[in-house]
Amino acid sequence: MARSSGCRNVIAVGGVVRSVDGIVLVRLTYSRHRGKFMFPGGKVDPGESLEAALVREVREEAGIEAEPLGIVAVRHRVDPDELNTFVIFEMRHRSGEPRVVSPEADEVRVFSADDLRRESKTFVSLVPEIALPVLDGRYVRLARNDAFAPPYGPETFRIYGPGGRAIAEPE
Repeated sequence: MARSSGCRNVIAVGGVVRSVDGIVLVRLTYSRHRGKFMFPGGKVDPGESLEAALVREVREEAGIEAEPLGIVAVRHRVDPDELNTFVIFEMRHRSGEPRVVSPEADEVRVFSADDLRRESKTFVSLVPEIALPVLDGRYVRLARNDAFAPPYGPETFRIYGPGGRAIAEPE
């Protein structure tokens, strides 16, 4: 189906931020998902890489530093006036205590896999769908392949796939 020129493209990122006790989620204060917990994340700014946007958004929404490990899911939604692509990364919590630091969230908490199973109505529906396989170890992570260097500039090009760099599992 052809899209009209008035249709905008939105690219956003989210993080399944793993900590010792589970994953970090934020309770949204906006959108049709207001009052539900979601992965910290947001829109990618023009000229910003997916990874840079992800690190920034997680810091801005959850008050923590986290490292992207690789892509675990992509959600693509086609609305009448918008094509919305949400790239979800697994992340390792590096430092900081999860806390409310943004008006976009009114609570930041760590949830275990059992919490995700018990409290399913508490979350945006894609959260358990994506996070449970990550927490249970039943997923494939597409890692960044830094060995691939296209002739036109590896600093502006990223490829993710099963042949990406090996990253130690979260502790």
